[in-house]
Amino acid sequence: MSEIHRPKNQQETKNERPDRLGTNIYSSNDGKSMHKSLNGEFTFYQMLIGHIFDEKQSLANKKNSLVEYFKPTEKSDKKIMMEFDTAYKPEKAIHWYTRETCVYKILNKALRTQNMDKIFPFAPFIRDINKQLSDEHKLWVEKQKTSSITVHRGQLISKDEVTLLKSNQGQLLSTNSFLSTSTNKEKALEFAKSQSPPNDELTTILLEIQTDLKAVTKPYADIKHLSAFSKEEEVLFMFSMVFRIENVCFDEENKLWLAKLVACSQTDPGIKDFSSSLDEEFDGLSRFIALGYFFIEMLQYDRAEEHFQNIIDKNLTKDDLELAYCYHGLAQVSNEKANNRLAIAHANQALEYLLNNPALSENRLVSSCYNELGSAYTHKKDYVSALQCLSKALSTHSDNNKNKVKTYSNLADVHFKMASYQIALEYSEKVLQYQSKTSYALIGNTYKEMGKAYGKLNNKTKATEFFDKAIEYQLKELPAEHPDVSCTYNDLGLIMLDFNNQEKAIEYFEKAHKSQLESLPSNHPDFANIHRNLSNYYMKQDNLDKALLHQVKVSENQLKTLSSSHASVIDTNQAMKDIYVKQKDYKQASICTLQILDAQIERKLGDSSLTISYQNLEDLALDESNLDQALSLCLQALDLELETILQQDFSLIFLYKAIGKIFYKKRQLDQSLVYYYRLLDCHLQKKPFNQSNIDKVYTYIGKIYLKKSDFDKILFYEKMNTSPSVNDSCMDSHQLIDNIYFKKRHAKQSFHYFEKVLDANLKSHSTNNSILVKTYYILANISFERKKFDEALKYFFQVLNNEVIQKSIHNRLLKNLCKAISTIYLQNNNYTQSFIYFKKLLNIQQKQNPSGDESSARTCVLLGNMYAQKSHTSEALQYYKLALSYYQQIHTVDQSLINAVQLKINHCHSHFPNI
Repeated sequence: MSEIHRPKNQQETKNERPDRLGTNIYSSNDGKSMHKSLNGEFTFYQMLIGHIFDEKQSLANKKNSLVEYFKPTEKSDKKIMMEFDTAYKPEKAIHWYTRETCVYKILNKALRTQNMDKIFPFAPFIRDINKQLSDEHKLWVEKQKTSSITVHRGQLISKDEVTLLKSNQGQLLSTNSFLSTSTNKEKALEFAKSQSPPNDELTTILLEIQTDLKAVTKPYADIKHLSAFSKEEEVLFMFSMVFRIENVCFDEENKLWLAKLVACSQTDPGIKDFSSSLDEEFDGLSRFIALGYFFIEMLQYDRAEEHFQNIIDKNLTKDDLELAYCYHGLAQVSNEKANNRLAIAHANQALEYLLNNPALSENRLVSSCYNELGSAYTHKKDYVSALQCLSKALSTHSDNNKNKVKTYSNLADVHFKMASYQIALEYSEKVLQYQSKTSYALIGNTYKEMGKAYGKLNNKTKATEFFDKAIEYQLKELPAEHPDVSCTYNDLGLIMLDFNNQEKAIEYFEKAHKSQLESLPSNHPDFANIHRNLSNYYMKQDNLDKALLHQVKVSENQLKTLSSSHASVIDTNQAMKDIYVKQKDYKQASICTLQILDAQIERKLGDSSLTISYQNLEDLALDESNLDQALSLCLQALDLELETILQQDFSLIFLYKAIGKIFYKKRQLDQSLVYYYRLLDCHLQKKPFNQSNIDKVYTYIGKIYLKKSDFDKILFYEKMNTSPSVNDSCMDSHQLIDNIYFKKRHAKQSFHYFEKVLDANLKSHSTNNSILVKTYYILANISFERKKFDEALKYFFQVLNNEVIQKSIHNRLLKNLCKAISTIYLQNNNYTQSFIYFKKLLNIQQKQNPSGDESSARTCVLLGNMYAQKSHTSEALQYYKLALSYYQQIHTVDQSLINAVQLKINHCHSHFPNI
């Protein structure tokens, strides 16, 4: 179990508890709309309390000991739990609840966060509190001289909650934990005013709750004589108590919000409406399993998945239907998470339980499962399979009117995505046929979908007509600020944008956004949609800053409920990356590209059938500060791909190009060359050849050979009898792709390619043209790599002797030429010529850096080796000492290089002590 935190000082009074109000609302308006999920939290807590009161519930704490269950690490917590385990009595339930201990803290936190693993161990305790409150309520009411009482509570509240309270006046409200109130208004107001919100997301509120003492409600009572804080005037309400929101306003005088609530009786029309809708939706389904569906409505997909999987793993179902519901729930979760493979697997598993049981083969869940399959295939853009599944949904005998509406709506959506707008309209007409007895709001939504289809058909008149009808029908049943209405304005803005009426588009977008701010919690996905559309609007206006601002808001909203690897989050990162590129902010563009690749790799690890889009990977090389991370992700992606496809598969071209470019940026030219060779292989395997693409790859290869200058490096390490230090941590077997035949073959191919380029250039350019010089240098470098030293020498001298180069030669090129020529002469044992060019090389190096560097030291060592070979020990020692002095001035030099030179010096002295 997670760590239990130490409770605050016992002297803290009850009214000083820092708990925030946790409310959930049931709106009859939302129940008739496309935003029914806004009622999810309210329904969840009503279902939860019902499940807790069922003493036969299967997840009651099997361990009688809280210590055994929670395993507290704090001594004080352990002591309290041991006391609870040994001394607790039901008649002391309220006393235990009001004590400022870990029991109170764990229970209330678990209730607020819907942590059922921590709620269910307290189920007997919650039932005891309920019973004690019921008993106390009867005694308390008998003593009252009035038929009603008003209580108060002042505390912090989130601004999201205030928004929902304001937009749902007249609707039902319940709290997600026990509610402690006071009969002393002044004290509650004083406490509320003393609260300073710790951040911009919170504000303060004073609740005024009126109760009819004779009404049948969930229990509440004056608990002063039972409380651990007996000096307080406290009325405690059972958790999930239902109230009606009478009025919400801001008190300018006291600078806080005021909310007037009325406790609802069990006969309240709103509660009856809620109960009947619940019975209709989950006819026969256990409350416990149904909780998972409300986690989905609350956008808590991980919790929902954990809930359903827990039921399956612990074998808590009683029959095949309950198992099917669990797998159907998992399919819904997977669809919300955009995990199409899992959604399909879970939906098929649910169907297996249903169709293999004759008693269930016509259950309405069969149609729902086919609809989930249709959604998953639609997300995959496998529209043929989606249509097949939806056709099966229609053919089931269990497909009642409600299911038919959903199926025809999904069919319309698939055809809309296929750009078959006329067919989409036909299915929307069928939806209307089955909606004749449903709410105006839902009919209005269908008209909106038809308006979108007419918009895509470029029929502005019809589109406008149907959007007008949509709003007309929605407003028959919903308030003007309802989220359904704002969705219609949002889509109408998109249509206006398509019709290039940007003035109307922004008007509708802003109208939709204003309505959302007044009716939705900040984590609702509708905000992502409106900000995405506003971003697109500003992109059309070429206002990149505002476009980016809204895409950032899309991302912030998505990450409140979705994982960073969700397909929608990836799309948002892509949109932000595109804007950053337009702004030439390559650092941020690179960061977005890294996030996209990281997310795609995570998704592919969970589903190997997914494809990763690599088209934008070149952007990773735009920002040099992220090259190591970029390389690691690219190589990880390549590993994943090579598990299922061959190295020359054409789908890898973007990946090879990106890796080659990153290695090039990191100055790891040999590695870069290998991946460009791989890229070339992919193009050469594809028929017919695209010569233009092949030429582009050779251009990259040519650039690498123009940069290569470590001619003496291999020679140096051979002569030193040591290995070069490899700093690249990514050099594993496949990354090095150490296939000698592969490298030789491509070096030979490259040589022949650039020979043809040279022949063509000789016909069209003068002999001293710079293009010719570059081609000579490339050919020389390739020949050197192939160990065709005579051929390499010929081309290096072509570069050196060229008139243009002779007149304008710069030290870097001359240094590289001297290095190459001297190395070749040494390889050919032509010491005389090698001495000449190595000394020229050292002269250039010393002019560039009089204090010396690693390349100067390397040249000195090679000269020393050559003199030693000729038994010119004095000269050899001179160069070894010079090399040592250079190395000792370099702070980051490999100590093994210093040791090797020192060994050579010692060797000279031991054999020739008189030197």
